[in-house]
Amino acid sequence: RHNECPVCDFDGETWDELLDHCREEGCRTVCRGCDGGHGSHWESECDAYWEHLDEHNVCTQCERHFSTPDNLTHHRLTHCAATYECLGCDRKFKTYGGMIIHLEYGTCDSGVDHLDLNATAAECRMWSHFIDEDYREDMLDSNDLQDIYSDKVYPYKCPTCDAAMPKLSSLFQHVESPACGQTLNEGAIGRLRRFLYSRYG
Repeated sequence: RHNECPVCDFDGETWDELLDHCREEGCRTVCRGCDGGHGSHWESECDAYWEHLDEHNVCTQCERHFSTPDNLTHHRLTHCAATYECLGCDRKFKTYGGMIIHLEYGTCDSGVDHLDLNATAAECRMWSHFIDEDYREDMLDSNDLQDIYSDKVYPYKCPTCDAAMPKLSSLFQHVESPACGQTLNEGAIGRLRRFLYSRYG
């Protein structure tokens, strides 16, 4: 059985050998995730290949295919280095939101937990941009909102799109996602990050 390269004279003994050849020589663009993991090859950098990446939510680093763009976005984090150092200890995290989760759960050696973070966020000068005023006083008093209110509470909001969030970590995860144009370092969110750092960093 022949596994010929359509660009050069290479004839691999196996399909995998052909894909390895295409990748090494750069004569074709390879996607190992295609055809149920058997792989496929495309004309180098052609429009059809880029459309394939988009249509099938393909990770360009490992060539895995995902059912939704959100799943691909979350998967891409696995390829990121842990660069966000915890505000209370030496652990590092791949996302700022992930670091805040670590603090919220009280697993950090610093002893900081969700009540501390809520109170600190409510103290920030820019609080009205990311906290619902109905909950601010309880947050300042370090009250556990879930104990006070019978329904699920959403004390945080995105300053850009007004999406409501139940936790500070949810707010940062939202900001780090492609769901909205808000970024970690700009405006009220940037100010909040600097304020958190001034208190715990």
